[in-house]
Amino acid sequence: MLKKNVLLVLGAGGHGKSVAEAALLSGKWKKVVFADDSWPQKTDIAGFPIVTNINSIPDILSDISAAIPAVGNNQLRQKWFQLLENLSIPIAKVVHPSAIISPNAEIGDGVTIMAGCVVGFDVKVGDGAIINMAASIDHDTHIGVFAHLSVGVKVVGNKKIDPLSFLPAGSVVTHSM
Repeated sequence: MLKKNVLLVLGAGGHGKSVAEAALLSGKWKKVVFADDSWPQKTDIAGFPIVTNINSIPDILSDISAAIPAVGNNQLRQKWFQLLENLSIPIAKVVHPSAIISPNAEIGDGVTIMAGCVVGFDVKVGDGAIINMAASIDHDTHIGVFAHLSVGVKVVGNKKIDPLSFLPAGSVVTHSM
């Protein structure tokens, strides 16, 4: 049986730490633990326990309730997402409590929406996408699966961002990509 309110974050790097913090601040998760290939040599990141490596996730299934891949590399995030699906682990979405999300927006599984983001009316964010700090997405825009919008990205209304796209910090998107 899955443990209640325990989130497994895959990847103990900078983005992983930010996702862990957002998860706790959201109030949805009571505990956050990490899977990272630095384990067992490394057992802690920023006060959070690293409890396994990526290949050994099946050994801890009874200790978690959901998981989220949290690495900036789009292809690796997609690979880890598929691993979680293959293991039938529920895939979480993490939304920082300071983000503003339209009730009409559709947010896929494995999505992270960080502090200060705005997601507008009828926006669709595909599975595994990262919407990083202070990014904003205006109405009727579609963000493709496993895309990464870096810090401060602005996307005007009615645009399409392709799957696996990477938009660098501060980008302003006025045409579909």
